[in-house]
Amino acid sequence: MGTKKGKKSSSLNEVGGYKVLPVEVSDTGVVHYLYFRQHSSNKEDILKPSDRTIFMTNLPADTTERDVRRLFQGVARIARVIFHGVVGQDVIKTAAADARMMSELASAMADAESSKSKKSKINEDDKLKPVPRSQLLESGSSAHIVLLEAGELANVMSLKSGSITKWPSRDTDSTNPLDYRGISRYLYEHRASRPPLDLLKTEVDSFMAKFEESQYERDRMLAQQQNVPDADGFVTVVRRGRHTKNTDGAVSVKVLSAEDAREAGAKKKEVVFGNMYKFQMRERKNNQLVELRKKFEEDKDRIARMRQARQFRPY
Repeated sequence: MGTKKGKKSSSLNEVGGYKVLPVEVSDTGVVHYLYFRQHSSNKEDILKPSDRTIFMTNLPADTTERDVRRLFQGVARIARVIFHGVVGQDVIKTAAADARMMSELASAMADAESSKSKKSKINEDDKLKPVPRSQLLESGSSAHIVLLEAGELANVMSLKSGSITKWPSRDTDSTNPLDYRGISRYLYEHRASRPPLDLLKTEVDSFMAKFEESQYERDRMLAQQQNVPDADGFVTVVRRGRHTKNTDGAVSVKVLSAEDAREAGAKKKEVVFGNMYKFQMRERKNNQLVELRKKFEEDKDRIARMRQARQFRPY
């Protein structure tokens, strides 16, 4: 944390439960005041644990996570910064960002407890890298600053006011897009949202190649599992009918015994070969009518003989 010599060190002033941290935002001597306190909540939040989270408000409009890390350099290590009041970010985008952070945190915790960390890194390399873009905050915006360890919270809360802290400066010659300001920032944003066609084609072709490879591998695995009996004699039957797909697009799977599978196959063959064409169905119906007429004539003759022998009793 860069400082400028001043009066004798003393505790930071407090206003309404917030500690007041003066920062010099430029070499002209302009001082900006930040207000922070320890975060507290009635509900337990895994993203913002109370024992190592600071709530800071009145941030400059162009504050980035890197600025916050450099501000507290040498005092505390930052795990993550959750900004509020980002320009262009609505409730849906905020909820999506929180869900993404929860997923990343859960994945990190799972990788730390298992041996899948290498596999996760390989999968991360296959993903498309997002274009780094800076953000703007609304006037007087705030953020939750999550520290790496709970013991570092005391270092932040015990900051002294004997010196004016310097806000991290920006290198005008930097090649990092997050350092761009003014016209350079808007030019970069314009070009980043309109990539060259050859680069776009390369990315699309790469994505489609990976997608087709994954689909081929999935179909190959399903084909290997189809109608193969296991050690207990059961068969995993993979049906690919038009109406047998689940809501997630996957095929329906049913476990049958080997005998049931053979009976199902025999019935299927009988239905297919017995009623394959229309003329076969007409011929089968005509044969049924002939049989009915024949039985009717036989019953008619039998009743006539019984009447002659006076043995016919209809009731």
